[in-house]
Amino acid sequence: AYRLEARTVLANPLLDFDRLLLVRRNAGSPSLGLPQNWQSNCVLPRGGFEDEIEVLFPVSPHGELRTLYRPASPGFVGDVDLDFGADRLLFSAVGSRDRWQVFEVRSDGSGVRQVTPGDQPDVDSYDACYLPDGRIVFSSTASMAAVPCVNGSTRVANLYRMDRDGRNIRQLCFDQEHDWCPEVLP
Repeated sequence: AYRLEARTVLANPLLDFDRLLLVRRNAGSPSLGLPQNWQSNCVLPRGGFEDEIEVLFPVSPHGELRTLYRPASPGFVGDVDLDFGADRLLFSAVGSRDRWQVFEVRSDGSGVRQVTPGDQPDVDSYDACYLPDGRIVFSSTASMAAVPCVNGSTRVANLYRMDRDGRNIRQLCFDQEHDWCPEVLP
């Protein structure tokens, strides 16, 4: 039954690629790194994670996992987004000022850099995606709004856009509820 299930899954025409990018998270991670639906990444604990970004090659039950990126010290890595040329990827992690930040790394694991500016001591930025024009859209708590239905106990993330170098940030949404998981649709 297991072999039949594996063959069926791998026969899916949408799995027409030879590598799979994934986040490996240890089973003891706090809440598996998933906030409640009225919260956002900013409520996740800053520690307790031992995540890494890995590549499965080939995409099969017998494929080999290769570590692409592991933080220098154990920590959260998530919200991964591959750029259109598969040369770089964005991810969320705790960065400067012990806040959530957007990072970029080359697809060979080199050149890790924090993309979002780290000069705001009380702003969390995360969950970014590349835009076709080279810019980046991401979620941020910079609007300093809070979720009304939980008496303001968690801050709201709105969408922002920035240049690839982290400059020219512009707020795109002005909502009292979260704007999460930006994606480019066909």
